[in-house]
Amino acid sequence: MFPRLVLNPCGRHYEKLKRTLQEFYEDGYWGEDAIYLERNSRDFERRIQTINRNTLDICTFLESQSLEARSSSTSNSQSDGSTSKVIKKVYYPAFVTPDIYEEFKLPHPNSGYGHLFSLTFTHPTAARAFFDALGCEKGPGLGTNFTLSCPFVILAHYTELDWARSYGVDPNLVRVSVGLEDASVLRRWFENALEVARKAVEDLGSQV
Repeated sequence: MFPRLVLNPCGRHYEKLKRTLQEFYEDGYWGEDAIYLERNSRDFERRIQTINRNTLDICTFLESQSLEARSSSTSNSQSDGSTSKVIKKVYYPAFVTPDIYEEFKLPHPNSGYGHLFSLTFTHPTAARAFFDALGCEKGPGLGTNFTLSCPFVILAHYTELDWARSYGVDPNLVRVSVGLEDASVLRRWFENALEVARKAVEDLGSQV
């Protein structure tokens, strides 16, 4: 599969990129690929807006249940017991360095924070239980219309987990690519996975 690139004529680097492509471009495009790309582009903006809303809704819920919850009202929504907060941190631009994201985000009225986020957990048992219980399909997400989740660090660095950990990357991180499912369906998936993760940690504690 050849890489595809579409230049935005309103972009600040458009002229430079266009000249470079004209110099190096080799036409290896398959005609039917172009037909389907055009067809899929017709409702692209609507799909992206839905995905942005879905992802922000899910991440806001998960962040409110994390150890780094943004306010006392959300922090107190669960008891302070060791098993009540199994999510350590939600990595999503709305919560992690949003100032940097906003600085480079295109000034479009409907732009958002994207479809991709990651979670870390307070215990490996919670991470495994959450991932297994999550109702979406499993696999690395590259922009599908349906939700996917994967244990990204294990997939990408299975033979070098200690190296990843030395840079602060949690081997039990779960990455999610959010799709176009109904918002209520997505919320049920994540609420259920969170409860299963909590129960797994509680059961683990009771066995000690």
